[in-house]
Amino acid sequence: MHAESWVYPVNAHSGESLGHFLGRFRRANELSHKAIADHLGVQVAWVQAWETPSRRRNPTELQCIALSKLVEVDAKQLAKMVPPPRLHLQTRLCAVCYAETPVHRTAWQRAGKSVCDRHPLRLLSACPVCKTDFRTPALWDDERCEQCGLAFSQMHSYQLSSEQSPEPELGGGQ
Repeated sequence: MHAESWVYPVNAHSGESLGHFLGRFRRANELSHKAIADHLGVQVAWVQAWETPSRRRNPTELQCIALSKLVEVDAKQLAKMVPPPRLHLQTRLCAVCYAETPVHRTAWQRAGKSVCDRHPLRLLSACPVCKTDFRTPALWDDERCEQCGLAFSQMHSYQLSSEQSPEPELGGGQ
């Protein structure tokens, strides 16, 4: 007999970042970082860091296995969601991708990449209207700029193609 799960299942999307997925999972299940940490037997600070790539703490292989049982997502898929080793620290997005599937993608945070892998468009690192930097993707609960309210999916009309942009984005990589 298979026990019924106590969590509300949240689908992980191909290419989605771990931090964004964990934020969506926590909100859907009304869980705190502490509740997840207690369930996994890890420090609260570690769970918080998994949602904040700049803290440079990714789950270990064993933690991914335990996390996969909690969130009901394959451990191998979770491992693909961790931030890239060379990370662009400022949160970025491609508004066209976001309009197609509203998730933050791991690929957008690769250092040295300033153009979307799927579209020939420069990645945005701030709202094109009010210039407010994007929040950490785990906090994207309303899918819009926290300052002016412009929806991420509507920012595509402000995105420049790689041919239109006068110079590549500098800084932020490590």
